[in-house]
Parts: sequence; structure tokens; C-alpha cells
Amino acid sequence: MRVTSVESTELFSGTTEQPRQVVAVELNHTPGRAVRLTVEGPGLTGTTQTAVGEDGTVRAEIPVTGEDLVPGDRREIRVTAADGDEVTSRTGEFTAAEPGWTMFMVSHFHYDPVWWNTQGAYTETWDVADDPATSGLPARTFDSRGQSGMSLVRAHCDLARRDPAYTFVLAEVDYLKPYWDAFPEERAFLRQLIRTGRVEIMGGTYNEPNTNLTGAEATIRNALYGDGFQRGVIGASPETAWQLDAFGHDPQFPGLMADAGVSSSSWARGPFHQWGPTLSVFGEEPRDPGRMQFPAEFSWIAPSGRGLLTAYMVNHYGAGWAIDNAPTLPEAEAAAYQLFQRLKQVALTRNVLLPVGGDYAPPCRWVMDIHRDWNARYVWPRFISAIPRDFFAAVRAELETEGRKASPQTRDMNPVYTGKDVSYIDTKQAQRYGETLLADAEAWATLASLVTGRPYPDAALDKAWRQLVYGAHHDAITGSESDQVYIDLMTGWRELHDLARSVHADATQALADRVTPGDGPDLVVFNSATWPRLDVLTVDDPGLVPEGLPAVSEDGRLHVVVPEAPGMGLTALPLTEGSAPGWAPGEGLTIRNEFYEVTVDPARGGGVSSLRALAEGGRELLRPGDIGNEIVVQEEYPRHPRFGEGPWHLTPTGTTAARSGDVTAEVRVEHSPAGSRITVTADLGLFRCTQRLTLWQGVDRLDATTTVDGYDGADRLIRVRWPSDVRGGLPVHEVADAVIGRGFGFVEVDSERFPWTLDNPANTWFGLGSTARVAVHDDSGVLLGHRSIGVAELIYADWDIAGDLGTPLAAALVRAGVTATTTIAGGPRYGDLEVDSNLPDLRIAVGGPDRNAVVAEALGWDPAAGRELKRQLAERGVAAVWVAPRACLREEWIPGADLRDLERLPLLVVAGARPEDDAKAVDALIADLDDFTVTATAAGGGEALPPGDAWDGRSFAILNRGTPGCVVTASGDLYMSLMRSCTGWPSGVWVDPPRRTAPDGSGFQLQRWSHTFEYAVVAGPGDWRDLRLPQAGHAYNRPLTARLRQSSGALPRQATLLGLEPAGEVLLDALKPLGSPLARGSEAPVDPGQGLVVRVHEVDGRPVRARVTGPVPWAAGARADVLERPGAPLAPEETGGLGVDLTGFEVATLLATPAQPPHQASGPGIAAHEPAQPVATRYWLHNSGPA
Repeated sequence: MRVTSVESTELFSGTTEQPRQVVAVELNHTPGRAVRLTVEGPGLTGTTQTAVGEDGTVRAEIPVTGEDLVPGDRREIRVTAADGDEVTSRTGEFTAAEPGWTMFMVSHFHYDPVWWNTQGAYTETWDVADDPATSGLPARTFDSRGQSGMSLVRAHCDLARRDPAYTFVLAEVDYLKPYWDAFPEERAFLRQLIRTGRVEIMGGTYNEPNTNLTGAEATIRNALYGDGFQRGVIGASPETAWQLDAFGHDPQFPGLMADAGVSSSSWARGPFHQWGPTLSVFGEEPRDPGRMQFPAEFSWIAPSGRGLLTAYMVNHYGAGWAIDNAPTLPEAEAAAYQLFQRLKQVALTRNVLLPVGGDYAPPCRWVMDIHRDWNARYVWPRFISAIPRDFFAAVRAELETEGRKASPQTRDMNPVYTGKDVSYIDTKQAQRYGETLLADAEAWATLASLVTGRPYPDAALDKAWRQLVYGAHHDAITGSESDQVYIDLMTGWRELHDLARSVHADATQALADRVTPGDGPDLVVFNSATWPRLDVLTVDDPGLVPEGLPAVSEDGRLHVVVPEAPGMGLTALPLTEGSAPGWAPGEGLTIRNEFYEVTVDPARGGGVSSLRALAEGGRELLRPGDIGNEIVVQEEYPRHPRFGEGPWHLTPTGTTAARSGDVTAEVRVEHSPAGSRITVTADLGLFRCTQRLTLWQGVDRLDATTTVDGYDGADRLIRVRWPSDVRGGLPVHEVADAVIGRGFGFVEVDSERFPWTLDNPANTWFGLGSTARVAVHDDSGVLLGHRSIGVAELIYADWDIAGDLGTPLAAALVRAGVTATTTIAGGPRYGDLEVDSNLPDLRIAVGGPDRNAVVAEALGWDPAAGRELKRQLAERGVAAVWVAPRACLREEWIPGADLRDLERLPLLVVAGARPEDDAKAVDALIADLDDFTVTATAAGGGEALPPGDAWDGRSFAILNRGTPGCVVTASGDLYMSLMRSCTGWPSGVWVDPPRRTAPDGSGFQLQRWSHTFEYAVVAGPGDWRDLRLPQAGHAYNRPLTARLRQSSGALPRQATLLGLEPAGEVLLDALKPLGSPLARGSEAPVDPGQGLVVRVHEVDGRPVRARVTGPVPWAAGARADVLERPGAPLAPEETGGLGVDLTGFEVATLLATPAQPPHQASGPGIAAHEPAQPVATRYWLHNSGPA
């Protein structure tokens, strides 16, 4: 007889009041013999009886009773085995475990309504086996069967019928509504499961959108339509944003979802690349998650200051599916226990969330057997079938009982899958154009109904919004889909566009026809921006010319520079007989307006050799000797060499295939009364390229277009490059209704060696400059310079202090545009690209060296900083000390960078004289941040700011219209991705025969047709706030529009129809009638006269008092959430306006009731019915998008 192993487990038997930790013993002995096992050690005893198996081995578990044990205590034990007189023993180590743990096994399946397969197949027909002999048609391209959304919902419900303890979750409306429609007999049972807590409806959104590729209003409507069906139709109460597979997240997402009534979120992709901290490549053996810098459960805070308790899926959303792969129950339980041991290491409380499911996953075959057998054997840890609501309730209860708080995290959960920002680029362009046009159409239709009595087109706008929400899915707008799905999706965006255009035209025409006539015909110009605006208007040439305004005519289009269009209003331009001149040829290679002077170089592809700011005496804005607007073509691998995936990754080989700067171009300079332009044509060998640079009179931006013709390549990425002369700046990106700093990226790298290029998506603009900065002084008070900051690591002594002090500081920083990861001194550092999705450029450590080990370490190699800390504490009781890095940030920021070494980044030490004074020091830092500049003293003199780190106070930005992918290099180059062609799977996949292709026989993912890309450049002194970049991006994506007045009315010839003040500091996101009945399945009429929704956001990160006025005074008002549920009332001012206080970057929804009834509206409005009748009830079979 021999004891072969002794293992101290984390299992407990006994009772919850008297748990007994289990020691597992393995024994070799004669088969069938009874053996008595005993454990003895200091304060430890335990015994059990076991029988040896037929193979002569047995694994037995011995319950142990201990005295004075604290989790983590280690004691030597001896295990004795006795069979009569035969006795043997073995020593081992006993480690005291912690009782009270529970693993919540959440059964789920992840469902994509579109990806490589079609909507019809994913929803229903995946279950149907094709029979070519019967149908006469070729078989479809299927990998597997029996995994449709219909079948999966039914399979989980059937298990719930058989097993009253089974619980599971359902989420996306994409499959819920088809199931609800197709099986009305199942509705009562599903509602019963929801009422009894056995099913939780997740998400609070229509689907799992990729919110970093859409605007904030698209996210809000996703919540509105998701909640409308889940709550309004089914009767559920969604509480958790369930964004399992989204390719990163917009920073404002947690705040918007909190405003939608959601209290928690859970997802798998964001802070640690696509597979999390335990995996590099899908399918490999998971590693220890200890490289995470913060617990898996945290408080995820948006720039608006609102947030969600979030459970990050450390081992991904398919983690628990390893249980299903086990051949026996004991092996399934062993797999579950192994998962528990790994996940508990990074759990915030004694509660672990284990998602049990995966892509199109039926119920796990072992989950209920584990639920029963495991908990019959052990009291702790419990493994239970549960729903996320149970898990989050347990987490909150433990935190409250122990007086703890979740760590605050404002970390940017990007980039993930950088190819998504540019693959199938026309999907991004269609989404952006559709989203802005639709929001404008809705606003004008609302105003037209109020002012003119025009019927509000609720049905048309509802269908358009549904198409927009559907296309925002993470396997739609991302370009990760197959060729057939791409074509299906484009028809949806086309329908969205056509509906929005029709509504926009109808509403603006109704308003134009109510304008007071002048002496002749009028062109009525509409400005959907909420501030007075000088900009160019482009319309079909009416054959008349605006009186006294600069204009130019070309190819049936008229361009007019409108000197002032009122905010969210109109202005009538008198027209007279005549025609506008065309473009006239000019001499030289230079054009200019009041703001910029542009020169191009034909010998270098027509690149911009000089861009000068005329208001600054002709200051050069480009790096000397370089050229801007250069086209760069990069070779790519067909699939990622490390990850084996295609369209959702950027896969550069490190080879540049072509640059426009290497060829000679033809250049044409032209002038007109409205402005000047340069047209450049060049042949890069791989394709022909036409670029146009336009300076309109009085317009403070350089407009640019690039058209690609004749492209017939594959596996290439096309970018445009602008080398700015901003020095010491950091990348700054607009996201949805906020602005944040980001890190540099890497362009000319081989993704086999360096897989992380750090490209990111921007909303309407990105740039180089500063969002916040540290004014670094020497110890005599002399300013040494300003160090831009954008991404921070906040380091506290422990998690209790982080919970107490961290939230106000993290919130203040992110309102200034600085995202932050909260960590503790004794934990892993943030800044290793092998693990982290992005990198910090600054560390802030709170507390003195006696209580924060990171501060002690830093002051150990910088004694002068230690002396400065003591001096400040003695003089003021609080201190802010700058500890300089060893080198310039640009030297450290290299491919594959690892910045965890403290000396690689500057450290700002914030401390009080005593531990209780640290809070005062943090408060002082927050107060100092009000002007987005904090002051710190460095003891190292001139070396405190290494050469290249001092910001020169300037910014350079690129505005885009649907080309979000971008990267800024450490050298100051701004790259915007224009398009790419990728042959990696599922490129070229066509499911339903016959296969369609481009005219040359190529797949659609190769993009072999002409493309035009529109963008603009803005640059100058100051940061992005000084340059009003949010306003510039907003206006650039919402061009002026116009209608010929066809009748007359009493509207002023220049009028603001919706006033929003302070002008330009608060932007309009949405103007619509109160209520969205169609989203809730109701046919109730919508009447703007009964109430309006006005959604706005603050743009600069500053608190502001906003004021809203309408075409009539308001009788009543209220604040509301994004689902339009009223909150605190707002009393109208004497003048009839509504005032409301906003925090920085806050997205606020206001309800406003007009004081006087509008003109009587009648009829259903334009495009009230589907053009094709009858409407298919099983709409999903037609691959046409949402209902």
C-alpha cells in the first residue's frame, strides 16, 4: 500500500456553518480493500473511509477540521493510510482556502444575425439539409447544421421544460423577434421563465453593436429598439449590457447604457486584445490571468461620469464550453473546478461568472449534472446554474457588506481587430452618411410638423432607424462578413438612405414653402448645426444665381459660399437670372484663402509640399521637406500570420507596394469666386488616383477628396498620410460624443513579428496635439514646458484606497480626455503590448513612499524628487512632484513595446503629509485639472522634459466622412485608412447559389471598383477645444442643404427654429417627437405637438448651463433618460426656454412640451408603407434586415 499524492484543495464539505476543507489523497493498494485515511497536522485533523478500485487505485477526499486558520496559511500535514496492521503515510502541505465562493454557470449562446452565413440561414434555414437531386439547385455553403437561432432558443427552452432548475439567458432581438413571431404558442412559457427568474433577457440593446464605429445616437437607438422589444413586447426587464463579441467599445457606452436603465455589463473583448489575458491564439491552453492589472469586476466609467458595474469575461465568452467537451461527469467537474481556480484569482468578490456556451451553442450537456452532483458533495465552492442578475446581486451584496467599492476604470477598451475600421470601407461610409442624414431628416420632420402641420413620417423613420441599428452589428459594419452578406447589408443601408433622403426633402420643402417671399425666387438654405455657420452649399444648379454671393457651377451642380446660416434654422437666398461662372484655369502650384495657403509638388505625386497658416504670418504646418496628402499602399498577408484570421485584422507585411510621392503627377490649378482648388492625377502603377484640394472663401478648413480608379489588386491597404509639424503632441481622437487621448501606432511593421499596429477608429476627426497636459516647473518655479498626457495609469497603495479615492480622479481625468487604468502598487503594471490593447503615456501614483511602494521605488532612483516631495509636504501639506522618465516617450514607443518598467514613463506623485491627507492631494489635483492643465514640480531641471516631450501648443487634425480607421506615429505622421482588399476567409464566400461577383469575376471584399473618399484638414494654435474640432467634425458631416421655395408663408427669411446655447458648446444629437411607439410594438400615433425629445451633449469636457428654445415657447419640460422616461421637471423660463445644467461630455435627454398647439397635421406622412406588398411576415428568410 502506498500513498502516491497529497493535495490541499479549495473544496469544502460539511455545512455552511461548519465547513471542512478537503485534502485529496491518491492511493495504490489491493483492489477492493477498505482503507482508513487520517490527516494530522498543527491544529488540523480529519479522517475518512474509502475502498480501493478494481484497478488498484483510489482518489479519496478527507474533510479536515482546523483551528485558527486564515486563508493562505500553510501547515505541514501527514496523511496516514491504514488497512488493518498495514499502515503507510506521506507528508504534504496544507494551504488554508477561503470558504464562501460561488461559481455562477450562465448558460448562453452567442448569435450573429449575419457573418459568413446569411440572415435567413442563421435564423432558421441552417437546419434544412439541401438536396440537389430534389431541388435541382446546388447545395449551399454550410459548415454545420442544427444551429439556427430558432433551434437554439427551442433547445434551451425544452431543457427548461424538462429540468425546473435550468436557467439560461437570451439576448439579441435579431433572433428573439423571429422566434416570438414564428411560435406564438411559446410566448406564455417564455414569459413564465422570465417571471420566475429562470431566463434573463440580456442586453437592453437590439443586438451587439460595434459602438466605436457609430455615433452616440445610433447606440441610443440600439438601446431604444432593444428595450422596446425586450421590455415593451416580451415583458422582460433587461439589466445587463451583454456585449460578448463586440470588437471593442466606445468610451461613452457605459454611460449611455446606464442612462437606459441598465445597471451592469459583461463582455469578452476590450482591455486585453481580442482573446483576453489568458490567450494569444484561439484554442491554445489558457494561461494564468494574473497579468491583468485590475479585478475582473470593476466600475466602468464613461467620459460623461456615468458607468456600469462590469464583469469582464477573462477566459472569453466560450470559457465554460470546455465542460461540454468532457466525456464523463467527473471529467466535466474537473474541468469546471480548473476554470474556477483560474478565474477566482482575478475575481473582485467570492463570486465567479462562468459563461457556459459559445457561438451557436446548444445547452451544455453536463451543466445541470454539475449543478446537482457537485453541490451535493461540496458546500463550497458552489457551482450553480444561474443568470447574470444573480451574479451581480451577489457581487453588490458582498461589496456592501464589507464596505468595499469596485475599482474605477475609464480605460479605453480599444483597439480590437483593427481591420474592422477599413474592411469593406463602403459599409462605414454608408453607415456614417445614413446616420447623419437620418438624424437631420428626423429633426427637420419634427420641426416641419410643428411649424407647418406636415404629417410626421413615423413609419418611414422607424424603418430607417431599424436598418441603421441592424447594420451596426459587430459582424456587419465591421466588414467581417462574407460577400453575400455584404450585398444584403448594402441594400439595407441603401433603403435607410432613400427613406432618410425622402423624409429630409419632404420636411425641408414644407418649411421652405412657408418662408416669407422676397422680390423673386428664393433658395432656402438649411443648417442642421446648432450655431450660425459660414460654409459651402452644394445643390443641383437651378439655372439661377444667388444675389451677391460667391458661387461656381460645375457639371450641373452649383457651389455657393453661404455667409451665415442660422443654427438649426434657415436662411432665404434671393435668386436672380443668370448663371454662375465655372472654374477658371490658374497659374502656378499654389492656392490660398483667408486661412491657408497650399502648394503641391508634381515631382512628388502632387503631394502637398507646403501648408501654411496665413493668420500666423504664413507658419508652415507640415514637417519641413516632407509632403502631405501622400497615398501609401501597403502589402498585407491574406490572413494574419499569428492569429490565422483575415478581414477583421490589419495584416501588414512591412512592405510598401507604392507611394504617390514616388511618381510624377499632373497638376491643375483652378479659381472661382467661391474658392480655389488643385486637382492632382497620378498613376501609381497599381491604380490611378485623382486628388482634389479645395479652399473655399471664408471657410476655415482644407477640403480634400481622393478617388481611386482601376484598382485590381488583393491583400493591400491604402492610406493617406499627412506629416504634421506639431512637436510634443499626442494622438487625440473624437469618439461618440466625447474626446480622448490615445497612443501612437506602428505603420511599417511586419504583423508576423509585431501583430499590434494600434490603429484606432475615430468618429468624425482625429489629430495630434493635447487633450490635457502637465505644466512642469523646476524647483524655483520656472516653467520648463508642457507635457501632453492622454492615457494614464493610476496607482494606489491598495484596492480599498483605490475604491475610496479613485472614482473622482478617474472621472475628472476622463472628462479632460485622459483615460485611465486603476491599479495597485503591488500588482502588475499597465503597459505591455503582449497583454494590453493599448499603452499609457503617464503614471500617477497616490500616496507617499511610506505607503505606496511604487513611489518608494521611483524616489529610490530619483532622490532629488524625494527631497522635493518633502519640501512641498512641509510647506503645503500636499504635493505634486514630477519624476522624469529615462528618455523621450517617442524613443520608448516602439513596436511590441513593454513600458512596465517605471523609468520608461514619467510619474506624477500626488501625496499628502499624512495618509488621511492623500484625499486632499487628490482633490487639489482634480481642482487643478479644471483648465485641463495640472502643475507639477520637477527637481531634475531641464532633464525633467526629455527632448521631444514638450508640447509646442499646436494641433493638427483630419476630419473624415466615414473613414474612421487611423493611426498617428511617433514621428508626427497622421495616417487615415482609405480602403483595403483582403482575401482571408470569409472573403469571397457566397452561400446561396448562384455566386455573384464583381464584373471582373473577383469577390466583393477585394473592392475592385472606383472609390471616392472625402476628408479635410484643420490645424492651428491651441488644443482641440481651441480649434473647435468637435464642431468642425459635426458640421463637416452635416453639409448645408437647400430647397427652392415653391410657395409662400409667414416664416422669417432668416430664422432659428431650435435654439441651443451656448452656441457650439452644446451640440444637438436628436430632435424627435416624444415616444417611440413602433419600437414597442404599438401603433399609437406620434404627435410632435404633444411633446418633443431634445437630446444634446456637451463637447469640451466642461460643465455648462444649456438653454433650449423652440419655434414656440415651451409650456413644460423635464429631464429624461435615453428611453424617454421623464425625470426631474424643468420649469420654463419667462421667455419660454428651458435651462439645464450639464457636466462635461454629458449626454442629456430633455422633454419639451410646446405651449401652443401646432398646425393641425393629417395623414400618415411620406413613405408610410412598404413599397412591396404584401409584406413578408418571415422577413428574415429574405435576408433583408430587420422587421
